Amino acid sequence: MAATVLTGGLLTAVVLAQSPPPAPAGGAPANGPAPPVEFTKEFLGDPKNVQRGRVVWQARCQFCHGKMAYPGKAPKLDPPRYTPDFVYDRVANGFQGMPPWRHEYSVDELKSVVAYVLSREFPN
Repeated sequence: MAATVLTGGLLTAVVLAQSPPPAPAGGAPANGPAPPVEFTKEFLGDPKNVQRGRVVWQARCQFCHGKMAYPGKAPKLDPPRYTPDFVYDRVANGFQGMPPWRHEYSVDELKSVVAYVLSREFPN
């Protein structure tokens, strides 16, 4: 929450402390881990989900994990070694230096990233 204050002819914005945002409906608590989700072969194989995951990947993930990322920025991904639950947990909750994305993307968007990373279309 912000308040605007006029002092000495200057307009100043003052940020007031507030409690953390409430948990999204059906989502994780604001500061807790994302709850587990269910993956089906149909969801993972749906081209719409793979495409949606690609869009999120290109916007948020490839900067650190992509082929052109600066070496050492983040690990290169090895999808054949991963399960959908593992990828979802890392994307939703973060890990070490990787931020959690559960507050910026919907559950379906996060699941779609999993579909993309585990798809044949993933270039890594």
